[in-house]
Amino acid sequence: MISKNIKTAFALVILALSGTSCDDFLESKPISQIGETDFFKTESDFNQALVGAYSAFAQVYQGNGYYSLLVDLRSDNTTELTAGGDGNDAKRNIDEFRETTDNEHLTAFWQSSYVLIARANSILAKIDGSAVSDNLKKQYTGEALTLRALAYFNLVRLYGGIPLVAEPVTDIDASYSVGRSTPQEVYAQLEADLVKAEELVPVSYDESAVGRATKGAAQSLLGQIYLTQKKYTEAAAEFKKVVASGTYSLLPVYADLYKAGQQGNSEAIWQAQYKSASNYLGSNLPNHFAPTGSEGITIASGGAFGFNQPTDDIAAAYSVGDARRNNIADGYQNGSTFVAAKYIRGYVERETGGGYADSGADWYVIRYADILLMYAEALNEVNKGPVAEAYTAINLVRKRAKLADLSGLTYETFKTAVYNEERIESPFEGHRWFDLLRTDRALTVMNSKVSGGGKSTVGISTPIKPYQLLYPIPALAVITSTPAIVQNEGY
Repeated sequence: MISKNIKTAFALVILALSGTSCDDFLESKPISQIGETDFFKTESDFNQALVGAYSAFAQVYQGNGYYSLLVDLRSDNTTELTAGGDGNDAKRNIDEFRETTDNEHLTAFWQSSYVLIARANSILAKIDGSAVSDNLKKQYTGEALTLRALAYFNLVRLYGGIPLVAEPVTDIDASYSVGRSTPQEVYAQLEADLVKAEELVPVSYDESAVGRATKGAAQSLLGQIYLTQKKYTEAAAEFKKVVASGTYSLLPVYADLYKAGQQGNSEAIWQAQYKSASNYLGSNLPNHFAPTGSEGITIASGGAFGFNQPTDDIAAAYSVGDARRNNIADGYQNGSTFVAAKYIRGYVERETGGGYADSGADWYVIRYADILLMYAEALNEVNKGPVAEAYTAINLVRKRAKLADLSGLTYETFKTAVYNEERIESPFEGHRWFDLLRTDRALTVMNSKVSGGGKSTVGISTPIKPYQLLYPIPALAVITSTPAIVQNEGY
């Protein structure tokens, strides 16, 4: 379906990595700039290339693009400016909707996403003509399609229409004449790719390959793409496949989601995985989420930067007795002084490692609880009211949180309930801003929380405008492609 070939300023990088075991999957060292004529021949070559794609996938979620800041800091769930925060203008501007086209994090996220796309495209361009066995051809194709779809899904929601990169091209000058595809064209491509991918990738892998894209990941991602477009019947059908498969289940205790050693747990449909004590393969989540000044207290070493701290607003959103509220710490004890700086226990108090970016703390891209709640949302929309399956799905999540079952709700009251549940179930996993956009509530919700004349607890002090529902296209992309790529309205 992609008819446009582009090579942006972020040129194709082929990263081949060796090894197939779980540790090797995370620890492999890059062999940079391998020529395509000397590579992409054997099963080992394609496996190495996929490991390189997964390396780029991991960087999308914890590299300098700061995915969590672009989606959580943007929302009413976190802020950089609560007590203990210590950020720079680039982060503060995202928090306050004052970012400019040269914001370093917007540029870095764009770059890292297109690196992932380029690596996936290299695999897709070469796999059919290779001597790889049919079974592995199917698997590797499905994995590459799913990885690419995830990157595009993030990009189109953040930036709007984007360049669709179909395959590697070598003439970068020619690419400058090709503009942005519309969001509708992007979504059509993602649907086609994931319909294909879910038939190609396996249900699961052996322990050595935990973290690769599975059938459940492809189905879950496709369901989210349908839900975002308000294709509720199609979304419900995809989510039902995940639920009916019996592959996933909620962990009995919510806090266990954030304990050490949770890679590949029963609730994890897809994670970006990291490894401590291995050069440059750890995550920076504990360092970024720990309140400034708390190094040696909340986190042992590596710095505590307070980039992403819970707002008073999200802390107050929980009902009395909700077990999930304990994931928010209200502060920490510094000697005899209590420092009132909220932080997220699930990131700060877990697998902190031996310094900066040395944590083994993974990022949940998709959890089974998220799918249950979106399934309930889609069913309510399809049936214009909650049916039994919708109640079952939402009440499974509420039961683990120590809350009573819901019953007897109308279409509108159930919709309100599921929106609230989606917020408080996974408030710090990159969903809230996208949920507000998807349900057309971003302007209403955010502007209702503006603090008159002063700083709001959600990071904004003046109402936001419709054009700010999208980020600006990074100046680097616009400058190098003018007039093909036109800047988003308002920037």
